[in-house]
Amino acid sequence: MRDWRNIIDEWTENKRDKSINTDLKNFFEKAFQNTLIPEKSWFGFPPSKNSLGIFFGRVMLVGMFQDTIEIIIDDDISEKIGFPTRVVGSSKSNGELLFWITTSSSNINKLIENELIWKHYKVASLKVDNYSNISWERKDWLNGKFKLSEIYNPSKKIELTNEEYELTFETEVKNSQLDPKEKRIERLKKANKTAQETFSTSKIYIRNSDVVAEVLDRANGVCEYCKNEAPFIKDSSGLGFLEVHHIIPLSENGLDTIENCVALCPNCHRHAHYGKKTFVLNKIKKTAYNNGYK
Repeated sequence: MRDWRNIIDEWTENKRDKSINTDLKNFFEKAFQNTLIPEKSWFGFPPSKNSLGIFFGRVMLVGMFQDTIEIIIDDDISEKIGFPTRVVGSSKSNGELLFWITTSSSNINKLIENELIWKHYKVASLKVDNYSNISWERKDWLNGKFKLSEIYNPSKKIELTNEEYELTFETEVKNSQLDPKEKRIERLKKANKTAQETFSTSKIYIRNSDVVAEVLDRANGVCEYCKNEAPFIKDSSGLGFLEVHHIIPLSENGLDTIENCVALCPNCHRHAHYGKKTFVLNKIKKTAYNNGYK
């Protein structure tokens, strides 16, 4: 097995300043620990040796270019972390934007210590597999690189916790709701309808925030089962609180689409899960399929 530390040594040998070598090893080990698809991710540098990073398909997840460091994340958290971000161009056509944190290598230790950054990196490192124009591998990019799963053995299995995922998903839904309806519909036409899955102590399904936003927009603050108004107004959005329920569960191969979802008040949502014998499934199927979303 190739030692990943030797790869960093080889790269820094070609740089005038080798003082960052130890910090760079700490930085990339932190990144390795939070990369959720190591079997599809590659580490190394191109023949030109002008960069060093973790690559996935057609994007660099984490990288260093001369004196600049970039980390991919799933949300624009620049105000929370104090580092500038920019949109990953290849994510624009997929609906949910990804971002790069961009900063000087002098901030490398601040990046290592900021756990919020790594929570958002972890989610992004999983989501890239769901972007068709990102996950496609450029074979020429693999020259001089090694599969992460073959050069790094973590002391414990890398997992995404439900808390880490929900941290970002609620923000994605809110951002989607702020977009014009036309934008959401256009993105949904291109979206993957099968929810991606990963494992924590339990399985987590990576849902489409546009689906949730569109179903909530369709419901317009009224439960699509009991037809009562939402029980309260949500602080974060000022909209009535409803929960989006998959008619055919994702765990039963249901699709993550607006046709397979309904907006329910919390009471009806519990009824759907815990009173299945008396929950009239055909009633919500009719609602979802007869609202212009065939």
